[in-house]
Amino acid sequence: MEKRRGISTVIGILFLVGALFTSVIPLFTYMNAVDAEYDRAVVDLGISDQERSMEDLRVYVFGHNDTSNSIDIFIVNQAPLLTNITRVWVMRTDLQKTLIFNSTNLPILPLSIQASAQVTIEGLDLSDILVENEEENYFIVGIASHRGKKYLCELGPIHKTPDGWSNGILDFQIQVIILSDWAHDDYKIEVFGADDDTEGFYNYIQTYQHHGDFFTVIQVPQPGAYNLSVWRKESQEFTYSVGNSTCVLTWIHPLGLRKFEDL
Repeated sequence: MEKRRGISTVIGILFLVGALFTSVIPLFTYMNAVDAEYDRAVVDLGISDQERSMEDLRVYVFGHNDTSNSIDIFIVNQAPLLTNITRVWVMRTDLQKTLIFNSTNLPILPLSIQASAQVTIEGLDLSDILVENEEENYFIVGIASHRGKKYLCELGPIHKTPDGWSNGILDFQIQVIILSDWAHDDYKIEVFGADDDTEGFYNYIQTYQHHGDFFTVIQVPQPGAYNLSVWRKESQEFTYSVGNSTCVLTWIHPLGLRKFEDL
């Protein structure tokens, strides 16, 4: 009888150990998997937040032409990462009427913009929210990215008049990016007018380079064609040519982005 009681005790312990292995061990495995998934989610969220903070778009809106009820949206991506435009909205300043464009009614959305690139969304028809009283035809235009950031037109509201479209601000700019492996350098950027309208214009800029890559904005007084030359300083003189480029600015596209590599 004592031997049987000993065997039953051993069998009971074996059943207890088996129960622990079949219940507790899977629970620990599940908890470890949950912890790993949580850690991955935290890392992904951190990356998403970092990319969102780096995202930087500039939005400019113009009438498609003087006779149409459509507008064009010119977008410049100033960030070093790709951005997708998922939504466009146009709202009257009196908040009475709004148009929202997304992938269902604007086939080009979502629209991808590469790093340091620019795109134009052309021919957005605003006929449905135009009214007879031109004093009410002021519109706020904005876009949204896939990271949830929103951007409004840099030029303020756009106004539809019998003669066409007008903005509160009109600024002609040449934006220059210099990508460089050199830690410290001076650069000279020369801008010359390249056609009859801009031939007399000249701008000289000297900038001190601290961390390799550099970005600057050159204001020009009017639309037209401009020739750009970038030089790097060597032996106290700007003798090394980084590159040359021609930039054409128009009333529809008042911004030009040029990239030079000094690698």
